Amino acid sequence: MRWHQLDPLGGNRTVDQALQIRLNDRFGCPLMKKIILATFLFAKIATAQGALPWGQAVSVPLLATQPGVAMFYVSSYNWVGTHTDYDMARQAADAYLAAHPQTSTYVVLSPLVTQTCDAVPLPTVPTGSGTFSTVSIIGYGSNVSTLVRRVGCTPRVATLSHPDSPGGLVSNALYQGFTVSANHIDSAACGFYGMSSSTFFDLACGNAAPGADHEIEFGNSDPNNIGRVYGAYIYNLKSFDIVGVGKGANLAPVWSGGTLSGVTVVNGGTKKYTQQYISATVVGPDLSTCTSVPTLVPIVSSVVTSNFSNLPPITSGYVTGAMITNPGSCSSTAKLYILIQDGVNARYGMKFSNMASSHAWNLEPTGASTYGEAWLPASANNTIIGEHPYTNQTIQIAEYANSNKHTNAFFDSPGEFGAAIYSQYGSFINSIFSWDSASYTGSSGYYLGAAPGSYRNWAIKNSQCTNSSANFITITTTQGALLSTDPPPSGVTFNDLERCDGTQAVDWPTQVGPQ
Repeated sequence: MRWHQLDPLGGNRTVDQALQIRLNDRFGCPLMKKIILATFLFAKIATAQGALPWGQAVSVPLLATQPGVAMFYVSSYNWVGTHTDYDMARQAADAYLAAHPQTSTYVVLSPLVTQTCDAVPLPTVPTGSGTFSTVSIIGYGSNVSTLVRRVGCTPRVATLSHPDSPGGLVSNALYQGFTVSANHIDSAACGFYGMSSSTFFDLACGNAAPGADHEIEFGNSDPNNIGRVYGAYIYNLKSFDIVGVGKGANLAPVWSGGTLSGVTVVNGGTKKYTQQYISATVVGPDLSTCTSVPTLVPIVSSVVTSNFSNLPPITSGYVTGAMITNPGSCSSTAKLYILIQDGVNARYGMKFSNMASSHAWNLEPTGASTYGEAWLPASANNTIIGEHPYTNQTIQIAEYANSNKHTNAFFDSPGEFGAAIYSQYGSFINSIFSWDSASYTGSSGYYLGAAPGSYRNWAIKNSQCTNSSANFITITTTQGALLSTDPPPSGVTFNDLERCDGTQAVDWPTQVGPQ
């Protein structure tokens, strides 16, 4: 069988022929083309990324000189109709891999913004020896190379994705050094399913469509396990959205007989909020006493208008008040606060479902999301080191999976909670909290939200603070704030938790709950 692609040089040629012609036209021979571009690319990657830890980054010059490796440079391709240069390079790489299933195949992005219209999912190709392969992608660094969804193209599930693998999990794929923007068109920026032993290095995925479920997802739960991610290595992964950078607003609730009767604007904000996407939520330990939760909508004074692709004009300003849409009914209101968010909200920044025995370093969920990270059913036995959820949004780590170990997490200005824990087993060790007490009243380090008796072996050890505030709550349960004299819930172990509440007691006494 002969594999063909649509050739922008004219006519249909085999993939091998089309690639050879493009390389010869520019530099006279394929090898010289690879050496020149590879050397230039390696220098750019080194500059963009700095030091590369653990030797996980790919040396493009070395790859280009290895036998049995196919490299497709986006800069060698031209647009054809709605098919962008990236789309054409992917078309060639996908077809080449199908014809040469045992050849490691790479697409090398350009050092600039590259558009995609096709958004074709990455292929799953049987190698003939019981394993499966796919196309890998390398860029110049996440702050240099960007793959963006083209305006006017049909919305897709994700801008860059690898779908479920019914035949078997793809092994040894690599995605390194680029940003993926859904441009508020696709339902997600990135989605990787049905993979094992694959590496994700220096990636950023964001700008999902308004109301999206997530910016980036690894794995999903299905009856046949065809969406599982196993043994992945993830370094320096970011989720983001470029709309909504408001910060510093503080609304104090005014209560009357257990209902919300008004708000006092303590601070209208240090950075402007978007009129379309700002939201306010009543939070705090006393929420458990409410039979009806109060709701409100912030009022923003319009000052300036900005334009973003695929969104209506965005008007931004400072908070000048709030409209109460439901006064609510709460028997205790002493520890209820108003949390203000901004941005095109996705439910999850990073979503991990059915991902097992994997390792993640330096996760950075930013931008508007209900949960910065979510570890969902069947995500088990993962090691997460140095995660850094931050921004002025509510950032939570929702623990619905078992035996995941979080080490050296840095929670930077958490909104409502740092980590919301529901699973039976797991641990947080050496966490650090830092926050703006004026903007994040009622923030809690950990929320133990499972029903009584649900925990089996949860350990929270050596949790520290960078500052003190009477507004910060170390541990919150479904019944409210947990005092330092209270025992932990059954099945939970506390060791050296700093109270962070401005009192003279420095460390939470070491306590071990019934197992």
